[in-house]
Amino acid sequence: MASERPGRRRRFRHLGTHIEGAPVGSLLLQVVRAHAQLGTRLLRREGVVPPQEIVLLHLDEQGPVAQADLVHYLGRDRSTVTNTLQAMERAGLIERTPSPTDRRAMVVGLTEEGRRRIPGARAAWHRLEEVTTRGLTDAQRSALLRALTVVRDELDRALAEDLAEDPDGGPGGRHP
Repeated sequence: MASERPGRRRRFRHLGTHIEGAPVGSLLLQVVRAHAQLGTRLLRREGVVPPQEIVLLHLDEQGPVAQADLVHYLGRDRSTVTNTLQAMERAGLIERTPSPTDRRAMVVGLTEEGRRRIPGARAAWHRLEEVTTRGLTDAQRSALLRALTVVRDELDRALAEDLAEDPDGGPGGRHP
């Protein structure tokens, strides 16, 4: 890597990889990684890290929810969500209490500190959206939203079909 000189801008390589014969997937991976990296930097300035802001924003909109509902909402495994919630609890952003209707379940709610972080988390996402789309015309932005919706829906459909055929994910229990 070339040495940096004062006053010279650092050049970033595209995050991700290029797979021959898979230009859409390669570009999507690069976009997702760059988007996540910038989003993480913006969120850290607001005192949260992904996916903590998603939890905060969801609780702000929904009020206290069952921990199992957050697992489903985030689309991550239970242990990963539990680790995230434990870190958020230690940081004073959320509190978990036993469910009044199910002794085995926990209810997750915001603390005052969690509520204080919500405007900054929302602002970070708005800034990320602005940066992500600032080179697009209104028509291009609309077309991108339509195209990404189609791509997401097709991937969801393919995943549902694959899970129906092989619920364990094949050898080793993992999908690529």
